[in-house]
Amino acid sequence: MFANFKARASRSKIHIESKMGGSIWDDKTPEKVLVYNNENKVYFLQDAKAYLTDLNQDFLPIPIEDLDAPTKVQFDGRPAKRYLGYAKLGKMGKQCVADFTCLDGFALTPSAHRMWCRFLGLNRGDFGLPVLLTQRRARVVGYDDKTVKLGQPVWCRVLTTTKARDLPLQADSFAVKADWKQAKDKAALFFSKDGSLQAKDIDDFFRSSAK
Repeated sequence: MFANFKARASRSKIHIESKMGGSIWDDKTPEKVLVYNNENKVYFLQDAKAYLTDLNQDFLPIPIEDLDAPTKVQFDGRPAKRYLGYAKLGKMGKQCVADFTCLDGFALTPSAHRMWCRFLGLNRGDFGLPVLLTQRRARVVGYDDKTVKLGQPVWCRVLTTTKARDLPLQADSFAVKADWKQAKDKAALFFSKDGSLQAKDIDDFFRSSAK
């Protein structure tokens, strides 16, 4: 997950923006995510499933099986609801695995809402827009014959939203600049300067890292 980021959402689009880059998702092409690199000014169209796997590759979310009735709360002066989610954890039985707060009255399209929930690691979306989330996740400790080995579930603070605002959309709210280059693959996204990875790009990267 990103350390600090800004998120913009229209009814059908989501833009995650961090210091080094970000991602743009549009429900017109739900199977793809546009991932971009600010420093190199390149972008890559990644498979949405692979993108979500990358986000959660170290700590796997525990799927919610049941939800308590929500509690009415306020978030940043707006009406919201707090939910507790539960799942069976082996011999421990039914345990709380998620504590999250959702805004009321902020409606995305069903597919956009689902994508935002999946981005956060929530396996369901029968609630408002999540803005706060603490979740039990299982650390990936290894792999064995395509089986993922998991450690004991630990509580992780996944999302802490500090402010929610209504803003007018701009022409570039959900787009990269027209002169940015499209990367051919993920390696080119991170290391190339023109979208096509060259040997000199790797040399330049390690030379700058050693400074």
